[in-house]
Amino acid sequence: MAKQRMIVTDDQLLIDMNLLFNAIREAGGDWEKVEADMNEYLASIQAMSGTHEQSKPKK
Repeated sequence: MAKQRMIVTDDQLLIDMNLLFNAIREAGGDWEKVEADMNEYLASIQAMSGTHEQSKPKK
């Protein structure tokens, strides 16, 4: 059976840990850039699906 790498819900990206850490390594350790990229990806998926609510990271 194929392994799922990412699940997209209305307001979340559920990402395989290896995929996330590989993205951070590829960004030279810049986890904030990876976080911004993932938020952009989620926003684009929401726009395509008609879901206008954008999740914002909690601080």
